[in-house]
Formats: sequence, C-alpha cells, structure tokens
Amino acid sequence: MVKEPLIPLEIEGTIEAQCIHDLGRRRWLKLGLWGILGGMGAATWYGMAPPVVPLYFNGRQAYAHYTHPAEIHRLVLAANQLVDKPYKWGGGHQVLFDNGFDCSGSISHVLYRAGLLKQASNSKDFARYGVPGPGRLVTVYVKPGHHVFMEVCGLRFDTSGSREGEGPRWRVPSRSRAGFQARHPLYL
Repeated sequence: MVKEPLIPLEIEGTIEAQCIHDLGRRRWLKLGLWGILGGMGAATWYGMAPPVVPLYFNGRQAYAHYTHPAEIHRLVLAANQLVDKPYKWGGGHQVLFDNGFDCSGSISHVLYRAGLLKQASNSKDFARYGVPGPGRLVTVYVKPGHHVFMEVCGLRFDTSGSREGEGPRWRVPSRSRAGFQARHPLYL
C-alpha cells in the first residue's frame, strides 16, 4: 500500500497539491529527485565545468558563440575593432580610441569596452588585475614591465608574434608562456 504524501500548507488547494495527491509517494520522491538533479546539470553533478566552446575565427576576426556570456561577446567585438590597427608604443593609454595600440593599451581597451576594467593599465598594473591563475574563458598573461597578451576561449589576442604584422590581432597558435603570470577576470 502506497502512503499519500503530506501536502505543505503553502500549496494546499493548488494544482501542485493536486499533482502531489495524484502521485504515489515513491513516484513523487523519484520525480522530485530527478528534478533536483536535472536542475543542477550534468557538469555540476559530476563536479566538472562544461566544456568551453571555442571562438569562431575566420583568419582575421573572431566571433563568439551564442552560448558565451555577454562579457565575451562585448570583449570579442571590441577586439575585432582593433584588428589591423598598427602597433604604437604607448598607444591606447591616453585616449580610448587611438590610431595605434601597444600590448597593454590594446588589452586595456578590450577589457574596458567589455566592462571588465575601470581604466587603462600598463603591463605592471596587469600583474594585479583580476584573480590569479588561468580563467575558464579569459586569461590575461602578463610579464610585468615587458608584455601582456590575452587568450579568450582558446584564441590569443596579442600585438606580436606572427607573420600577419605587428599590432593587435587574433592569433591561433599559442605563444610561450614562460615567465608570464596568468590572471583572469572574476567568474570568467
């Protein structure tokens, strides 16, 4: 014999209460458990983060996937607007829209436009940016006083290191991270 579950007073007389009444106790508990586990998602249940969807790259510009958070969409859009700008030492520090950018100026510009940075920073300042360690979606690699670059969902945004020219560019192959500190925006 199946015992009827007790109906909480808050939902008495509602459709939910009728559903609970109509289901046997065992089935009601099983459905409740599956609802809880299903709401958690498989990645949470197994203790791992869902896989990162890479950015789409057409060889010049990057595009975020619809599943990426809004910050990633803004970051990619801002970075795409800097592609093909020339390298300019000190560029991007005094004015937001400069005619050229250096490494820290381009990363500052992109993070600022994405709402992830309050003001332009140099490579020394980036040593204190965000949270230490690599991020899940965004990682800023900094060698204080020398260079800074960023990886977003597997794609590198950098001012140096390829045949396509110097200046802010999306680049597929990763560069050596030896001597660089990894930092990332909180929650990304």
